[in-house]
Amino acid sequence: MIEVFSTYNQGDIAFIKSVLDGEDIHYYFQGESTLMMVAAGSYARLLVEENQAERVRDILQEMGFIQK
Repeated sequence: MIEVFSTYNQGDIAFIKSVLDGEDIHYYFQGESTLMMVAAGSYARLLVEENQAERVRDILQEMGFIQK
């Protein structure tokens, strides 16, 4: 799996998860625990299967999360 996006925003994570679930895309948000994000100052990394990465980037771009 490869990283395609990262964020500190829990709202972004929830929204992206709902969209990816609807698209039947397998993903993993590494470090999405609120405690880790706040206490450690880290961010959540969206990981997807390599063969789905371009599709997910396109979706994220359409939603305004990333620019190409």
